[in-house]
Amino acid sequence: MLDVSDKLATFPQLETERCILREITEDDLQDMFEFMSDDKVTQYLPWNTATTIEMPRKYMERYQRMFAEQKGIIWGVINKEHNKMMGTCLLFNFNLDHFRAELGYALGSKWWRQGFMLEVTSSVVDYAFRELNFHSLEAHIDPNNTGSEGLLQKLGFVQEAYFREDYYDKEREIFTDTAIFSLLETGWDN
Repeated sequence: MLDVSDKLATFPQLETERCILREITEDDLQDMFEFMSDDKVTQYLPWNTATTIEMPRKYMERYQRMFAEQKGIIWGVINKEHNKMMGTCLLFNFNLDHFRAELGYALGSKWWRQGFMLEVTSSVVDYAFRELNFHSLEAHIDPNNTGSEGLLQKLGFVQEAYFREDYYDKEREIFTDTAIFSLLETGWDN
């Protein structure tokens, strides 16, 4: 079984050329609300569009519990130039018996198509393999989210599964499909 307890004794901070990845704090809630309340951002995510600041607060508290229980790490993605939280990047659903975790991410729409998420996820994937010693990562996406699919392919992920109507979208009251991608540590060439 993989043991990450020593490495997660304190919250890991990562840095890329343009971003700092750090623990989400109360000071980030307004920025978090900004992207969580954007229908373009939440269209393919498993949460409803935020309508009050309480939703990001509940998510922040949930993320803090998840880290305390060593079940995942949810970083706030901070733009160095603007000192603004742009989104989140997650390593979660730790399956320590099988050295596997899930990668997730969300980015405010005004930051799209500028290479931020590739920069951030590359750093997180590298951390997952090099520091935490995971053997494989997976990512679950809505197959209509072509931007996310393209990002995963750039990272070297390959599609392993496709589940039809396996996810109920409460906001739109429809069932949606899920595409599952994975990446092995041996396939990571960064």
